[in-house]
Amino acid sequence: MPKYNNKIIIMKQSKFNKRAKKIIKWTAIIVVTYWLGTTLYFGYSDIDERKGTYVYYWSGLNALWRDDKEFGFKHNEIFETKLDGADGPYIFGDTIFRVDGDNSLYVEPLDSSRIVTVEADNADKDVFQVKLRKEYAQEADQFQLSKKMIAISDIEGNFDGFYSFLIANGVMDMQYHWTYGAGHLVLNGDFVDRGKNTTQVLWLIYKLEQEAEKAGGKVHYILGNHEIMNLYGDVSYCDFKYMEAAKRIGNTTRWDKGLRRLFAAESELGRWLRSKNIAEKIGLYLFVHAGLNTRHVDEKLSFKEMNAIARKYYGIYPDQKLEDKRHALVLSSYFSPYWDRSLSMNFLYRAVYFFNDPSNAPTHKPSQEELEKVLHYYGGEKLVIGHSVVDAITVDYKGKVFKIDVKHGQEKDSGKTVGLLIENGKEYAVDDKGRRSKL
Repeated sequence: MPKYNNKIIIMKQSKFNKRAKKIIKWTAIIVVTYWLGTTLYFGYSDIDERKGTYVYYWSGLNALWRDDKEFGFKHNEIFETKLDGADGPYIFGDTIFRVDGDNSLYVEPLDSSRIVTVEADNADKDVFQVKLRKEYAQEADQFQLSKKMIAISDIEGNFDGFYSFLIANGVMDMQYHWTYGAGHLVLNGDFVDRGKNTTQVLWLIYKLEQEAEKAGGKVHYILGNHEIMNLYGDVSYCDFKYMEAAKRIGNTTRWDKGLRRLFAAESELGRWLRSKNIAEKIGLYLFVHAGLNTRHVDEKLSFKEMNAIARKYYGIYPDQKLEDKRHALVLSSYFSPYWDRSLSMNFLYRAVYFFNDPSNAPTHKPSQEELEKVLHYYGGEKLVIGHSVVDAITVDYKGKVFKIDVKHGQEKDSGKTVGLLIENGKEYAVDDKGRRSKL
């Protein structure tokens, strides 16, 4: 009887294996057929984002009846870009480069007033003026906490959302003037890339920073990974219109060299950005774009040293095999304060990390005890981070971590552009309609 049962089991396993093979076989056939069919019809392209050329381009058959696609194959040919809306100004010494709303690039002298006009690429055609500074002092990394402080992160070139958020929360008025008195505004990284108003957002920050100082207030602009990427010429998330401006202004066909030129140490925006930090302590609140971890503590890396190391590499592509461990902890795509996702580690991030780097990617999420160790070392009680998107302002780790990277609204007064308000020792989520809710 046992032998008979074993034969039945073997037969069942054999049938199951055959069925599984069929399922796998036909699934593979369907997937490959779907990919080939969609590629044949819709096309496929791969771009070398450093050189600005096609590695491979196939238009797809639908290009035969579409006016916006060129039919055929391309290999190692230049990817065509164009100016697309107001941009700039980009200032080098006494020369201004700006793109107007009609997509014309102008080269003009900077007059003695040192006042430049900024035009937004939006429906309202917002325009404001900025007085250039002569010097940019290196920022301190520790500050006293003001009675009111508002923080927001990951605006990513979204002028309209940023504009309405600042107005709704009393930070500025409709004439782009600082109205927050002695209050502090913390911009927790990633205000560039993706959007079509990167330079306009930067110039608005630049303008408010000066006015805040005169009023006894403060704008803290903490750099995120996207600011760092722009400084060393990584165009991965830039709108194509910036590539065209970069090529023309930088007099190069390469995208990476062009972008580095736009934010070089010789440019006004580049000089200004190089004065900024990647980590600051305000009262008992710690601010970094992405996160901190116990490795920073074990190496006894202070905020001062972190900022010094980061600043040394502004505009330089960091070697992924940095031999200096301390430098690697500040600059690497896993552990840097502007890259570290450990405090937000979840199934999705683990899957992405494992897929991209199965042998080295860290997937550990710090415990409460480990977080407390970090806070204690840096003399803070709470940590504010962006970088990893959340549905709403989120309080984690028993009220010790505030996650403020939300998917902001792209229009003015959408009610979806959200930040963190700290007032009289209490924390609130606030939006671009002026609404607040206690956290």
